[in-house]
Amino acid sequence: MNKLLLSLVAAVLLVTNSFAQVAPSFKYQGVARNAANAPLVNQNIGLRISILNAAGTPVYVETHAARTSDLGIFSVNVCSGTNPTGSCGTIDWSAGQFNLKVEMDPAGGAAYLNMGNSPILMAPVAAYALKAGGSSGDNDGNPTNELQDLTFTEATGNLSISQRNSVNLSSLKNDADADPANEIQTISLDTSDNSIILSKNGGRVTVPGAGTLWTKAGDSLNYKHNSNVLMVFKPGKFEQKFGADVWKRFSAGTNRWSDEIRTFPANAGKEVGVGADIVEYPVTFNRLYLRMAGDTMFRANSYNYLFSPGASPGIQTFVDVFSQANNNGQPIRTLSARMEGSGGIGNLHAALGGRVTATTGNLNINSVLTPFTGIWNTAGTNIFGLFFNAQGQANFVAQVKNFVEDHPTNPNKQIWYTCMEGPEVGAYERGTATLVNGEAEIVFSEHFELTINPTTMTVQLSPNSADSEGLAVVEKTAKGFKVKELRKGTGNYTFDWESKGVRKGYENFEVVRDRMQVKIPTTEIYDANNAIPYDKKVKK
Repeated sequence: MNKLLLSLVAAVLLVTNSFAQVAPSFKYQGVARNAANAPLVNQNIGLRISILNAAGTPVYVETHAARTSDLGIFSVNVCSGTNPTGSCGTIDWSAGQFNLKVEMDPAGGAAYLNMGNSPILMAPVAAYALKAGGSSGDNDGNPTNELQDLTFTEATGNLSISQRNSVNLSSLKNDADADPANEIQTISLDTSDNSIILSKNGGRVTVPGAGTLWTKAGDSLNYKHNSNVLMVFKPGKFEQKFGADVWKRFSAGTNRWSDEIRTFPANAGKEVGVGADIVEYPVTFNRLYLRMAGDTMFRANSYNYLFSPGASPGIQTFVDVFSQANNNGQPIRTLSARMEGSGGIGNLHAALGGRVTATTGNLNINSVLTPFTGIWNTAGTNIFGLFFNAQGQANFVAQVKNFVEDHPTNPNKQIWYTCMEGPEVGAYERGTATLVNGEAEIVFSEHFELTINPTTMTVQLSPNSADSEGLAVVEKTAKGFKVKELRKGTGNYTFDWESKGVRKGYENFEVVRDRMQVKIPTTEIYDANNAIPYDKKVKK
């Protein structure tokens, strides 16, 4: 015979009438075993559960189809089964002494075997509910007859509560009229004596001028902690002083704003200012700068502008870096570097000692209108340059043009060759030829033929024989020339030759010309001393 090992894990019973609409139930759990006391694992079983009263009579019966676990455990909710007979909701649990009868079919059908009875014990919450069920309740079944209303009668000033007494509040009502707004007061500031005024004869109080309070003078609102720490607010302007030598200023208008901070650090030896300006369209201007006292050390500008009437619009952008230098014991400030673009004209200036008081040269690169790269001496006189002339031809300009290489046997020496100069833009070709029966024909290389103008050609000949009667050029063409020995000589020997000519396109090279006009690096020093367009003194 199969047998069932049962263990009641928990039983919770609802006994109050207020929950009668929900059928009460409680958990029942057990382990199903066979006759060999082995658990019935993962198996469907059928259960019939009965609740018996003290006399052993069933007051409720139900069935369950359950499945065991890997350990043979099953769990059901009593009072929630199928095919019920009776109702758990109508059981008078206060009578006590109820038992739970369990029957099982191990095959999962309805051939139930009696597994025995177990007493239904009372859980602590159910015990407390039973105690509550025995207490005396409301004397009637009306759920609303204990509700009360609170009412205020404006005509009499009475505050009353239904089914109870009332209190008269008329003594607290002393308004002389029914206007709800005529008691409203406003607070204002009288700047003439720094007084705070309460309207409708509410009085006034004068704020002391000394101490750490705000004051107002005209359109300026001031806060003065002491002479070194203060703030000033004005329309479009704001100033702060953080100490004896630290200022912060800001201003804003309809189309521009400026921001600057100034300090006097001990290690700098002079006042340092850092700031920015912005002006909006139609003349848009942006500037960032760093200055020391009256000397601007760094400046980055970017703005658009309009040329004279009829000209095209353009923009200008440049960054300047300045240096403090020493000139014979006198401190000077020089433009160290500039990167600039203006109206489509791009310039790069890198300078050390851009003023005439410095000792080194300048580098200037201009483009577009005057394509030029050059170096100047301290007097601003052109020394070296690369440029395009009016015909679009590239030109190289220098007082001396050198070729330099290391000395092949002495590492402490160099070999310098210099170029020979002349009034023409020329080219040459040379070589050695052989006279046969007193005649020879020289054919130019293709590159020389393509380079020179043949009408400008000259030829030099040098015979390599002491028996030569002399040589003459008897014919010249674009492809070469012919040579014959003088006095109808018939010599057979070698000779050297060299031919020169003006390069094609450079026949009109100007030897003497007007001074070339190119832009020299600026010697101007731009300062940002007046970056903030208003009075820098903070009113105290």
